[in-house]
Amino acid sequence: MDAALQTQILETVDKLARERVLPRAAEIDRSDAFPRDLYKAAGDLGLFGIWIPEEFGGTGPDFATPLLISERLARASASFALIYSNCGDACTPIVHSAPRHLKERYLPGIAAGTLIPCFSLSEPGAGSDAGAITTSARRVGDEYVITGRKSWCTNGSVGDVFVVFAKTDREAGNKGVSAFLVPRNTPGFTIGRDEDLLGLRGSPTTQLLFDEARIPADHRLGEEGEGFKIAMVCLDEARLNCAAMALGVAQAALEVAVSYAKERVQFGKPIIQHQGLQFLLADSTARLAAARSLWEQAMTLVETRRDRRASTFAAMAKLVATEAAMQITTDAVQALGGSGLSRDFPVERMMRDVKAFQIFDGTSQIQKMLIGRYLEKVGLPFAET
Repeated sequence: MDAALQTQILETVDKLARERVLPRAAEIDRSDAFPRDLYKAAGDLGLFGIWIPEEFGGTGPDFATPLLISERLARASASFALIYSNCGDACTPIVHSAPRHLKERYLPGIAAGTLIPCFSLSEPGAGSDAGAITTSARRVGDEYVITGRKSWCTNGSVGDVFVVFAKTDREAGNKGVSAFLVPRNTPGFTIGRDEDLLGLRGSPTTQLLFDEARIPADHRLGEEGEGFKIAMVCLDEARLNCAAMALGVAQAALEVAVSYAKERVQFGKPIIQHQGLQFLLADSTARLAAARSLWEQAMTLVETRRDRRASTFAAMAKLVATEAAMQITTDAVQALGGSGLSRDFPVERMMRDVKAFQIFDGTSQIQKMLIGRYLEKVGLPFAET
């Protein structure tokens, strides 16, 4: 995307975040209600169309701009940033792998914000180990019949169309996973309960139930057995999105902490002048700068290379950014003292929200495992090998 256009879009996002999202952030957290009016506002601004080609009603596809938007929105509300970025997780498989008739049917509505897409890979017994999913899809004539249960589907209870991963060959491991596009009104498909989560409230996390749900065979994305590959391509971008949101929340929390420390007076001077707190804030600032630099480098690699080294950088960026954000938000609560525990200040919400980013899209331990495998098989990822 042209740099001038990107700057213009980000200025529009900042205005939306400042005027519409930030004033609602605490209320969204308290009510745990999906903010449909804000979703519509983002659609009216064309923000969902950035993932979608022009011929299907979008203005993209663009790789970096949505990540920058997620980071900006997360400074105001991590929940709304997740609501926004989840559209990209679900759009990518449709844009790259759906047959044309499905693109024509669904992408214009997604771009306009009138259809909410969802990405459903995880199951009660298959989170980080995506190849262990047990939901099945068997071919019966011109249809697939899907049976199983999905969990942790972001925006699931408000979703209109779902990218669902299921086993078409139980004996083939990862190569037996296929991807499908499932409309909400599919017979045999039921929306289950929303989880009552610690943070990121307002973005529903939902169970999906499939009891002999029948979809046309032409609702498959890609070929049979390509589902795991489709999911893994999406996960590189999802991990960078996770890092983006964590960085946005961390920056907002640090800004609150610094502002508070300048105003709060103890022992005759602002507490930012006390060395103990000054060092805590300095550590947070350095962590944020380092994590942001790695995230930016990983974005460039994933956009230009799409290879194992780039995936390793995505894993490192997700690990470092989410771990840094957890520490920064925790230290922000500490800097505010008793006020940090109060819902009158946003840092306690930020700390709760950030915890999920250490778990979503592969836990911190999974990222370490991916990095470790690269070290074992290739070596250090910092230079060409």
